[in-house]
Amino acid sequence: MNREILFRGKPDRYWDGISMGEDYVKLCAGEAYKDGWVYGQLARDAYGMAWIIGHIVEWDEDYIYPRCWIPVDPKTVGQYTGMTDESKSKIFEGDLYRSNRGYIFEVVYLESEACFVGVPVKEPESWVFLEDIADMERVGNKWDDGDLLSGGDTHDW
Repeated sequence: MNREILFRGKPDRYWDGISMGEDYVKLCAGEAYKDGWVYGQLARDAYGMAWIIGHIVEWDEDYIYPRCWIPVDPKTVGQYTGMTDESKSKIFEGDLYRSNRGYIFEVVYLESEACFVGVPVKEPESWVFLEDIADMERVGNKWDDGDLLSGGDTHDW
């Protein structure tokens, strides 16, 4: 496979009754923890729990042993799209971008087209190609900057 498969999620600090502070997440995840996000591979269970796991350090026929298992809030998990924006930052699901006219777009995976696209938050029935998003200014993501989901000043992209 030629493309990088990568996920990110916000750490779930109170998982299974255990309080995991930022120091624990930093210690366990190391360089995979940045700006309040954990980056790595995604593991889910049948109950809706989600973990971002680090590189596999050992394995056998029954188990895999990643460097770390960090429980994350499943609602915050987003996949890397395979593209970078004008500032060379990786574009993830849930990122928000502003057009030069002030319109806000959210990066989403569109099932009907089987691809990542930019959806204008004020007109969710339309979309633009991810290549168009890559030329826009990244203004945040829908979890940290939810106030931007009210849209921009104009519908003229």
